[in-house]
Amino acid sequence: MENCKIRELIKAVSGKVIQGDQDFLISRISIDSRTLIPGDLFFAIVGSNFDGHDFISEAFGKGAVGAVVCKDASTLQQNEQIDKNKIIIEVKNTLFALQDWSKHYKDKFNTFNICVTGSNGKTTTKEIIAHILSQKFPLLKTSGNYNNEIGIPLTLLQLDGSHKLLVAEMGMRGMGEITALTDLITPDLAVITNIGEAHIGLLGSKNNIFKAKSELLQALSKDGIAVMNKDDCYFPETLKIVENKKVYTFGIENISDIMACDIRLSGHKGMKFTLVIQNNIKKEVNFPLLGRHNIYNALAAAAVAFALGTDVNLIGRGLSSFKQLDLHMQLINFYNGIKIFNDSYNASPLSVKSALDTLVEVAQNNRKIAILGDMLELGEKSDFYHQEIGEKVAQLSIDLLITLGSGGKIIAQSSKEKGMTEERVFSFEKNEKINLAKKLLSLTKSGDFILLKGSREMKMEEILEFWQREHPKNSTN
Repeated sequence: MENCKIRELIKAVSGKVIQGDQDFLISRISIDSRTLIPGDLFFAIVGSNFDGHDFISEAFGKGAVGAVVCKDASTLQQNEQIDKNKIIIEVKNTLFALQDWSKHYKDKFNTFNICVTGSNGKTTTKEIIAHILSQKFPLLKTSGNYNNEIGIPLTLLQLDGSHKLLVAEMGMRGMGEITALTDLITPDLAVITNIGEAHIGLLGSKNNIFKAKSELLQALSKDGIAVMNKDDCYFPETLKIVENKKVYTFGIENISDIMACDIRLSGHKGMKFTLVIQNNIKKEVNFPLLGRHNIYNALAAAAVAFALGTDVNLIGRGLSSFKQLDLHMQLINFYNGIKIFNDSYNASPLSVKSALDTLVEVAQNNRKIAILGDMLELGEKSDFYHQEIGEKVAQLSIDLLITLGSGGKIIAQSSKEKGMTEERVFSFEKNEKINLAKKLLSLTKSGDFILLKGSREMKMEEILEFWQREHPKNSTN
């Protein structure tokens, strides 16, 4: 964040100074006392499972110059242990104040805003977009899971005068959440990767997921651009929303502006395809990610780059040099020629099916082991979707299925009902990861291909971490 006076912040957030110098310059904001560094202004955010006010003393002890609070301001002022030079600002709501400040700060910079959402692939797509365009433009992107009402403001506060583009991932768990995020960042270019079942338990139906995701398109600026998946079943509906906007499409099955043809494996670490732009420009691409779903992510990113006038050679170079993301179909070479696909970042019905397809395609004649955990936030249809995955496992002739959690048990039972024999299926409770890992050690053979997949809360990567402790010298990425 560029230097700003406290009085500017106070005005932007409609705050009240309890104590401190209003002309003091700040250059960093913190909401976490664990990562705070001296000189930060601490916002005491109140969440469902935490209250930043409990950590104000710790923040001051670590060198925070002040705190923005929404309760106990007078108590803090009267606390003799708190330096009277510390800045204390009182607001009605600290989260809203953080958002108001980030919006005010964002308005200082004239960036072109690229916003990405979708049920699956949005993080990878955002990262590929940023990787391609960073070859041409100085830009800022949302990092990690900074895709929500807290992460977006913190990202905006990293802007400076050098940034020409802002690439933001936008997540949602309910209606109106993307609209709230677009109030902070008006999209000049909007990308919807796909409409799937992720969070269906919170929204009730795929139609509601579509409505929630399409809030991004409705927020497009006057001359905004939409980039959309023409192979997605909701494409005709999304097209109606942007009928007066410039639209670029991507796809594999249906004729699109940006397409991939002649898709094939390139060993165990990537894929090759021909990038076709508007049925005219062609470029051979060596793409270092596996899976058809990742080809869609690459095409979405290529469409964004093309929409911004990027040369096809630069697009191809960006796709070919992209680095695999941690926990996203991350290939790990293990001992005895065992290969593990660590895809444990998250899981939905669509992403699990895609991961299983990729496992089978890449492993070919080698043994295939699927380790699957619960898919969460699926609501009353949770059993149905877990049963579907069990059927998929059986159809693909996976050699061994190992499940974790209550949803995993449903996957296991469904797979057996569809033909998998008892000796090929194993189930464990959520708290039995160590037992699962030990069992896996006894089952694996040289050359096996293993998939780790489950929702974020399941922390499936902990199974791999146990393995790596057992064989610390025998695994490489």
